Amino acid sequence: MTETMARKGKTASIPVAENIINNQTRTFTDTPASTRQGDLYFVAISGLPASARPRDDRQLADGNTQGSRHMCKTGSVYNADKDEVAALIHEAMGVEIDTKYIGPVFKGPAYVEHPEHGDHDFQCDSVFAVVVQRSMDADEREQRVQD
Repeated sequence: MTETMARKGKTASIPVAENIINNQTRTFTDTPASTRQGDLYFVAISGLPASARPRDDRQLADGNTQGSRHMCKTGSVYNADKDEVAALIHEAMGVEIDTKYIGPVFKGPAYVEHPEHGDHDFQCDSVFAVVVQRSMDADEREQRVQD
């Protein structure tokens, strides 16, 4: 099923999000450069940032909705200086990420659960930066996407 979306005189057919279901667990034995779970991207970075400090909160996305329940059940979760994380993402992927889209950092092996998307089982001993998906609004302004 699709839904028609109009924007600035253009129309496009897009899948209706509620009808897209992929709840199989994804297992990573080797480090992926990046992977996505709903509105979050997990980007492999070269190591734990020097500014990293352990974080008690294991939720990787802000919010209290079901869509924000990306929970790191195992592994270690850290807060880190967003400018430092942005530099590590640029080093790894060659892209500039605005710091307002950067979340916590986690170290594997780690298991990330979500009630609406397939869980991610990172069996690799790697460090990942959490990046929140963004989109453009009708006025071409960048904004954060939320599940």
